[in-house]
Amino acid sequence: MSAFNAHAGLANAAILAAFGQPVSYQQGVSDPFTVLGVLERKGDEETGAGALYARLFIQTCDFATAPQQGDVTIIAGIAYTVFAVHTDAMGGCWLSLREVS
Repeated sequence: MSAFNAHAGLANAAILAAFGQPVSYQQGVSDPFTVLGVLERKGDEETGAGALYARLFIQTCDFATAPQQGDVTIIAGIAYTVFAVHTDAMGGCWLSLREVS
């Protein structure tokens, strides 16, 4: 791992420690678990019903199995489905979410 990647990973951890909130995450039929995430409720793709509702920043090292499309997360009592996963080389990941209706 390069020095840049190591420092970027530390920055991701610091951001989650400062601004993250606990969220419940469930992959398939496995038991839900809690991770820290930073929720962003807006996005360029938000164009109407069924469009991007929120994005969640997480660290992939908090997951035994990488996040995938179709996973479910519960944030502040609201359930969301992951419809896109955007990872980076430093272990950070943005999850694009749709509210479960």
